[in-house]
Amino acid sequence: MSVADITRQDPVTLSPTDTVERAAQVLVQERALALPVVEASGKLVGTFGVDDLAKLLLPRAVTLDVGLEELTDLDFVVDSLEELRERMDRVCEQPVRRYMDTETRRPLDPDSSFTEALFLLHRLGEDLPVVDPSTGKLVGMVSPWDVLSRLG
Repeated sequence: MSVADITRQDPVTLSPTDTVERAAQVLVQERALALPVVEASGKLVGTFGVDDLAKLLLPRAVTLDVGLEELTDLDFVVDSLEELRERMDRVCEQPVRRYMDTETRRPLDPDSSFTEALFLLHRLGEDLPVVDPSTGKLVGMVSPWDVLSRLG
């Protein structure tokens, strides 16, 4: 079985010019972990996910990658819901292109194996774009649910 067999065709996408607010609304509406960001031509240029949104809302000190690998206790962070909303207000009109991930989420090829999809879902923990390697255009998305539905 290949990734083509489990790919959801025609997923909801974002444009690089869509706002962070719109992206947050679509993430919630679709219950997606990540959304593909595509140009008008259909070419994948990045993804924007729940983790990207969290980085915008959390205090910078807890989103740095250096030395915080084992940080699990955030009792020292006393931000209120109101403060998180204020952070959202500051970025909500910004385009997702400023914050989208363009590097860490390796897209799958439709001919990739089912096992590779499972491995990347395990490693990255979010929905994965499937891209035609010859054109760079988005073919669809694969979620953990797509994989699990084939295993059960």
